[in-house]
Amino acid sequence: MKKILVLLTIFAWVLVGCEDILDTQPYDGVPSDEAITNARGVENAINGCYSAMQSVGYYARHYIVFGDLAADNLTWTGTHDGYDQVNRNSILADNVHVEGIWSSIYTAINRVNNVVVQIPGVEDMDQDSKNEAIAELRFLRALHHYNLMRMFGPIPVRTEPATEEEESLNVPRVSITTEDEESLSVLDQINSDLDFAIENMSPVIFRGRASRAAAEALKARVSLHEYFINDDISHLEDAVTYSTNVIDNYNLELETDFGFLFSGESNTESIFEVAFTEVEDNRLSFYFFPTSMSGRREIAPTQSLFDSYADDDERRDVSIQMDGEDLYGNKYTDIETGTDNVYVFRLAEMYLIRAEAEALMEGDVDQIQSDINEIRERAGLLETTVSNYDVLLLEIETQRRKEFAFEGHRWFDLVRTNRAIDVLENVNDVYQTLFPIPLSELLANDHEGMYQNDGYGN
Repeated sequence: MKKILVLLTIFAWVLVGCEDILDTQPYDGVPSDEAITNARGVENAINGCYSAMQSVGYYARHYIVFGDLAADNLTWTGTHDGYDQVNRNSILADNVHVEGIWSSIYTAINRVNNVVVQIPGVEDMDQDSKNEAIAELRFLRALHHYNLMRMFGPIPVRTEPATEEEESLNVPRVSITTEDEESLSVLDQINSDLDFAIENMSPVIFRGRASRAAAEALKARVSLHEYFINDDISHLEDAVTYSTNVIDNYNLELETDFGFLFSGESNTESIFEVAFTEVEDNRLSFYFFPTSMSGRREIAPTQSLFDSYADDDERRDVSIQMDGEDLYGNKYTDIETGTDNVYVFRLAEMYLIRAEAEALMEGDVDQIQSDINEIRERAGLLETTVSNYDVLLLEIETQRRKEFAFEGHRWFDLVRTNRAIDVLENVNDVYQTLFPIPLSELLANDHEGMYQNDGYGN
């Protein structure tokens, strides 16, 4: 009976959102890839793991867009009801786009796991090369698990390839954090993968590939988030350490021209970005641009975001343009071929992570101001002279909103800091700060530890 329900659910989704269904495969599907037997095969397989991040459900659109649409940076102006649900913070468990996010990310995890288990048996690689390849993959796995955790809360943690066996397909959700040393938490796995990645990854940054800098950037982001989960100041110290490492050790610097970051050219600020090509493209610009520019304007910047920029803030006109009286997002502009890359980490975030962690620890005000002013000065704004820690934290929140508009940060920032209910008009209950577990997962996963998030029914 359960399988019949799954088929009926999928059929209904096809009627309303076939693009999403066709773009993803079930994360528990058994891969048909040939065995990896040599170093070239490992490299090709790793490239396949990166290509999983190009799905519509992930960095090609939904995960990025929903990070602003669920908050106050974007509003729904199109025809997809699933987008409207996210915009109103009233999401149903059968939302096809949310299912696409879940499926896309677990597909990406499964690809990683299938490569990781095969690398030890490759004969033409020495141990250091194997460790470096595994480290890159474990970074990706940490990123995927973290992205799932901050959207859905407790999640299944998968470190082995899925098989056809029931015990492999039907797995429980795992708590985000736990004091039981014998139990694995989501954050335990994320941090274990990141620690291995930081120790073994290459320090050299190549566009479209992760490096040690990306692993340290994710460690800084996770550490800051972890402080809000368990109120342990050591996580703030870690956030400062790892963000400082990224700032100081990888020959990165802020671009002087904010607009250049979205020109399609390589730049000195990018830590890690998902690369798109004419063959492996995205349709972000199509969904942001107005019909007069051959787009569909499914989503649009909110007036409150536009009004939050000072008239002399150089980021405003880079991020938002006008079509008549209508606002539209302008960070993704290649509507013809869809080759706009999508940032996962860039250096500006590291300055703001360090500033936020120091402010929460009531640290050196001069250093906090200096980090914030790196961002303000590049935007063409005067330096801040604020010294009150609470006001500094609000300034950091504001700068993150403006700096990373349409890059998928805003919702997760407000949820992480427990500010969503205070700031967002449609968020009135804490349950709304997590997305519902997709109905397809609940129908297909028989494990007693798989359950729906509070507020969304059974």
